[in-house]
Amino acid sequence: MRPVLFLLPLVLLAGCESTLFESLEEGQANQIVAVLSEHGIQGVKKRNSDKTWSVSVDSDKVVAATEVTRDYALPRGGHANLGELFSRQGLISNPGEDQVRYVYGLTQELSETLEKIDGVLVARVHIVQPERDPLMRQVTAPSASVMIRYRSDFNLDYMKEKIRGLVAGSVEGLTPDRVYLTLVPVTPLVEPAPAGGVDPRRPGTLMLMVLTVMATVLIVSAWVWAKGVRSMSPTFFRRRRTQSAANPDNAGAKPGNHFNAKNDV
Repeated sequence: MRPVLFLLPLVLLAGCESTLFESLEEGQANQIVAVLSEHGIQGVKKRNSDKTWSVSVDSDKVVAATEVTRDYALPRGGHANLGELFSRQGLISNPGEDQVRYVYGLTQELSETLEKIDGVLVARVHIVQPERDPLMRQVTAPSASVMIRYRSDFNLDYMKEKIRGLVAGSVEGLTPDRVYLTLVPVTPLVEPAPAGGVDPRRPGTLMLMVLTVMATVLIVSAWVWAKGVRSMSPTFFRRRRTQSAANPDNAGAKPGNHFNAKNDV
């Protein structure tokens, strides 16, 4: 019974965690834990049996953690590259299919490149490359649309022309004036943690405190029962009798019965 009571607080503490994400790569899990830590939320990374990773947080932090990861577009998926797209087997190639695959791979690589810029959370690139007909005298120039979600504490205004030049230089026939750029600032709002580290107003924290007190009371009760103490009153009176037997001269003395002999005379 005593080992069970000692393990009870650990079981209660373990039950207060909720899984936030599952089936993650280790890099994705590390990124989520790092972002949560920046906002005062402790994330726990665990490895699953299928060699994937999961991230858990306290039950009372699930809502805040979900908002933070949503604002930061986490977890981020991987981007395809041209090498993977053209590594398919087969000797017969369809020019139209290869052109679509090439444009898609190019947008993926450009998105990954833009996400390397400090402060960029998510980057999406869409390229419109018209079909070229040698019989047509006038050929429509390609264009591109770029959407970037970035942290509001980073200033990307000075990077607009550089981003347009980067995208235009990666597509044949594309000029910077035909690159349409949209910047979306993101400011995650999270309730700051209290100075003491514990907020008693949160239901989860209050419940944890109540369960901890109950577990402590059970452990103390089990220890007292193991010592053979069945009642506090007999123990108290037994101690008083022991003290009276040790001092027989004072056994019959009562407070208030001490008289001054001089006054009696």
